[in-house]
Amino acid sequence: MKKILFLVAMFVTSVMAAAQELSVIYQVGFNFQSPHLFEEAGVDEQMRTSLINAYKDVTLKYQLLYKNGESEFRIVPSKERQDVTIMGYTMDINAVMAEQANNYVYKNQNEGIILNKTSVFGKDFLITDSIGKKKYIIDESETKEILGFECIKAVSEDGKNTAWFTPHIPINDGPETCSLGGLVLQLYGEQMVYTAIEINEKVDKELVRPEGGKKMTEQEFKEMVMKRVEMMKRG
Repeated sequence: MKKILFLVAMFVTSVMAAAQELSVIYQVGFNFQSPHLFEEAGVDEQMRTSLINAYKDVTLKYQLLYKNGESEFRIVPSKERQDVTIMGYTMDINAVMAEQANNYVYKNQNEGIILNKTSVFGKDFLITDSIGKKKYIIDESETKEILGFECIKAVSEDGKNTAWFTPHIPINDGPETCSLGGLVLQLYGEQMVYTAIEINEKVDKELVRPEGGKKMTEQEFKEMVMKRVEMMKRG
């Protein structure tokens, strides 16, 4: 029996290794274990606690599409209601997130670039970054199984992100920037937790390189948002 399971695992691995296309669905929730959750919102501790309580049951889905070294990562809109109540105001978080469906992260492994197309404050931005900028320390002594694939633990040098990747799918991609020698099937980030729940070997659309919008680095974008938040807080 063990020999049969081993042969099946080897077959799946060889198929994945040969695949030039891949579609992965991730279930996403907020990382309530992170001390940095909602930190960038610039709110006081009382409001932060209110946000944590309001979003504790929220779950979303994102999709990673990979084809020949290029990939797109974006939210999967849902037509079902998912209400969130903050300070007496109730909103359908799925409807709000559906408005972000045109925002996405594009990666090009051959060029080593990341382009994050996003809209905030009524304006379009194209945030540029480089693949592999965030460094990880791999700990091969810690492993776990996700979707039948053995995954290895890796922690970012700043200690804020923990990734679980599988070398059995040798695609350097995932929810965020990773160059770990395998597909990231789970990621504990500063704000969100991403867990792969479905993998397919077919991509039924052409990937589009984003264009337009004001170009910024990730750091420039964060500084701009923080300044805008401070202005709004001052009235």
